[in-house]
Amino acid sequence: MPNESTHDPRVVLLRDKYFSLRPKPLEEWLWRQGVPPSAERVFWLHWQEGMRNEDWCSAIPIKQVARRCYLDVSTVTRCYQVLIGLGLIRRADPGRDPANPFQQATAITEVRVPRELLVELDRYPNRPQGSAQRPTESAVSPRAAATPEPSIIAPPRRDPLPALSMRQRLRALAELRARMSAAEQRAFDEAQRLHTSGMSFGENSQLSAEQRATVLTFLEICAVKPAAAPRAASSSAASSTVPSGPRQLTVFELARLRRELQAAADPAETSERLREVVWSIEQGALRRFQSLHAMRIALKKIREGAWTRPNRMPPNWTRELSTPRAPGCRSVAQPETCQTA
Repeated sequence: MPNESTHDPRVVLLRDKYFSLRPKPLEEWLWRQGVPPSAERVFWLHWQEGMRNEDWCSAIPIKQVARRCYLDVSTVTRCYQVLIGLGLIRRADPGRDPANPFQQATAITEVRVPRELLVELDRYPNRPQGSAQRPTESAVSPRAAATPEPSIIAPPRRDPLPALSMRQRLRALAELRARMSAAEQRAFDEAQRLHTSGMSFGENSQLSAEQRATVLTFLEICAVKPAAAPRAASSSAASSTVPSGPRQLTVFELARLRRELQAAADPAETSERLREVVWSIEQGALRRFQSLHAMRIALKKIREGAWTRPNRMPPNWTRELSTPRAPGCRSVAQPETCQTA
C-alpha cells in the first residue's frame, strides 16, 4: 500500500472503513442491461444485507430503503418492478401485519443471480488463491527429500488444481482415476462416498508423489469437517449433532418454507402442512438436521405424498408463524402503511 501515513485520509478509508462488496461479473451484467442507477442502489442494498444475514434474504421496510438509498418511496417501488422483471430479486409478501390489520407487513426480499449470467460465469477470471504462494521444489531440504514416501500421504491444504474451471477439474480427476489400480479406484470411490480426507495407495502405484498429493487434497476439500470439540467429550460426539437448546426458525426460513409449500402442497392444506413441518423441525424428528436440510426432507416427502402428521405432535400446537420474532433475526420487521406508487 503506498504511503502508510496515518494522517492520509485515503489510507484511513482503506484501513478502517467498511467496503461495499460487488462481484465484478454481476456489476458488469447490470451495466450491460442498462439498469437505472436508482435500481442499482436498491439492489446492492439488499445484496449487502442478504450477504450479512448469510441467507441472501432481507426484510427492510420500503421507507427505510428510500432513506438509505436517498430516493423517494415511489421511485423505490418502480425499482422493485425493474429488478423483479430482470430476475434479480424475488419478494415474498407476508400479507397484513397480525398485530395491526390496517398495516402491511414488511416484504422479504431475496437477491438472485440471473440465468443469463450463470451460463457465462466461467468466462470471467477467478481471483488468485493461496496456492500461488507455494514454495518451489528447490526450497525443500535435502533431508526431507531423502525421506522415503509413506503409503498414506498427508494432504497439503491448498488448491489441488489451480486456475482450472469446473469442467477441466473433473476431466483432470478422471484422468488421475484412470491411472489408478483397481484397488486404488475402489479406495478412492469409497473415500468420496464416505467424505473422508485420505486413502491408501499401492506400493507399485502408477501415480507420482505430486499426483497422489493432488488426489488427497481433493479428498480433503470434499471431506466433512467435524466440529471442534474437546477430547474429553468424544464419547458424546453422537449426541452433539442434536441441538441442545430450543430451536426456532427465522422469519426468512419461514417465508421460504411457506413459498415452497404453496408450490408443493394443496393450497387448502398449506397452513396445516406449514404447522406440521415447523413443529417437526423445531421439536420433532427433523430437529437433528440443519434447518435447510430438514426443510428439503419435508418438502420432498410432501411432493411424493409420503408426508404424515408428526408423531407426538400436540393437536392444538401453534405459534405465530407470520411475525418475525426469531432470535436469529437482526431486527424485528417493522410494519408500514400501505401506499401506492
